[in-house]
Amino acid sequence: MKKLRFLLGVFALAMLACPAIADEMNEKHAKITEKSDSKAMKCEVIDVACYIAKGAKGEGHQGCAAKCIGEGGELALLNDGNLYIPVDKNFHSARRLFVTKGGEMVNVSGKKVEKSGLRFIVVDGAEKKK
Repeated sequence: MKKLRFLLGVFALAMLACPAIADEMNEKHAKITEKSDSKAMKCEVIDVACYIAKGAKGEGHQGCAAKCIGEGGELALLNDGNLYIPVDKNFHSARRLFVTKGGEMVNVSGKKVEKSGLRFIVVDGAEKKK
């Protein structure tokens, strides 16, 4: 009987703690996104594999980047020597906005977010650079 009471007590405490933990996690996520200011940046849509393996970028690599990205290769946005993973406000992939723009320069607006060495841009909008 004492074991049952003890287990019920532990279960009750766990149930009370879960909402508090969830609230704390939501607050941490909010702090991450609030630290960054929304801004516009000019980026090249690059094929990650070619960039990492060979440093391939720029106009000379545009055809290869478009082909590789179009066939499912990972893409990222290159800005001032930094790679950014494009995501939406829920941190889901924003790949669909850039998959047809491999190797092209694009204007992207959004918030830069960095955590644990990864760089993201929470995309508000994107258009081909003119």
